Amino acid sequence: MIHSVSIENYRSARKVAFELGQLNLVFGANGAGKSNIYNALRLIHSAAEGRIAARLADEGGIQKAMWAGDTKVGEIRRVMLSVDTDDFSYELQLGYPDRIPYPTFFKLDPVVKEENLWLAGFGRRPSSMVMKRRNQTVFLTNVEGEKITYPASLYENESVFGQIGEPHRYPDASSAREFIRNWRFYHEFAISGGSPLRVPQVGYRSPVLSSDGANLAAAFRTIEEVGNAELLREILAKAFPQCTFEVTLSDGRFLMQMYRQGLRRPLEAAEMSDGTLRFLCLAVALLSPRPPAFIALNEPENSLHQDMLPALAMLIAEASRETQIWLTSHSTVLAKLIKAHVGFSLFELSIDDGASDIVQID
Repeated sequence: MIHSVSIENYRSARKVAFELGQLNLVFGANGAGKSNIYNALRLIHSAAEGRIAARLADEGGIQKAMWAGDTKVGEIRRVMLSVDTDDFSYELQLGYPDRIPYPTFFKLDPVVKEENLWLAGFGRRPSSMVMKRRNQTVFLTNVEGEKITYPASLYENESVFGQIGEPHRYPDASSAREFIRNWRFYHEFAISGGSPLRVPQVGYRSPVLSSDGANLAAAFRTIEEVGNAELLREILAKAFPQCTFEVTLSDGRFLMQMYRQGLRRPLEAAEMSDGTLRFLCLAVALLSPRPPAFIALNEPENSLHQDMLPALAMLIAEASRETQIWLTSHSTVLAKLIKAHVGFSLFELSIDDGASDIVQID
C-alpha cells in the first residue's frame, strides 16, 4: 500500500505532499492540477518500466514538465517525486543535462540526477538505504546484503529500475520495481469510431485490461472464466437494465455483443455508444482477476449518463476492497453514491499564483 506521496516542481505541483487511504477521491476546479498529480504518479510508474524519457516526451519534454513559476535565487530546479509504501520509500530527482561538450540534438533530454531507495520501518537513514544513485554512479545492496557499486553503465535519462540486468542479485530494488510496475492507470479508452475494440480482435487470456481498452473482449471473457463473473453481471445489470453482454468467438477472434430486450439481434461493439463501451472498460479494468496494488482513475464519470453513476459507484467501492484507488472527479453525486458503500479519503485541489495546493477534507 502507498502511504504518502510528495511531488515538487512538476508542472503546477510546486510542492505538494499528501497521505493516502485505501480509496482516495480528489476534487478541484479545472486547471487546479488534478491531471498533473495523476501524471506525476504515472511518471513514477514509467520509471519502473524504463520509460521516463518517453513519458516526458509525450508531455512535450522536461522543459514543459518542469515548474514554470518563480524560484528562489540559486535554487536548483529539479522535478522531485517520492513515495512511501509498506515495504520501501523511493525518491527520484530529474533535471536538465549539464553542459554537453559535443554537438547533439538531445540537449533537453531529462537526466536522472538522484535516485534513492530505502527499506521501510527504519526511516530514510543511510543504514536502511538499498539503492543510492548520483548521476550515473549507483550503489546497490545485493542478495548477500553487501553494498556494491553497480558494474554496468547506465543511461542517464532512465531509472535504475529499467536497467537492472540481474534482478535476482538485487532483490530489494527488484521487489520495489515490480510493485510500482504493477500500478495501473486508466484515463481514456479507444472508443472512437474505427477503434480496435469495436471490431473482432485475435484474443488471448487477458487478466489485465490494457490502458487503452483495446483487449476489452478478451479481458471480459477472462473474467467470465476465471474471475468474479457474478459481480460483473450484477454491476452491468445495474448500469444497463434489460441488457446482457457476452463475447462471441469466430476463427479465434473475439467480439463484444449486447443483447437488449425488444431487439431481435444483438448489437455489436461497433454499434454501441461511447458511454456503453467506456463503462464496460471500467468494469473490466476494476474487476481484474489479477487485482493490482494501486489503480489511478482520471474522471471515470466522463461520457456516462447520470443514471449509470450508481453502478459506477458500486463498481469503484467493490474494487477498492482489493486495490488501493486514486480517483479524480468533478462529480459530487458520484462521491455521495460511493460513500453509501464505503468510506474514503477526500482531497480538494486549488491553485494559487500558479501553484497547486491539496487539502484533505475528510
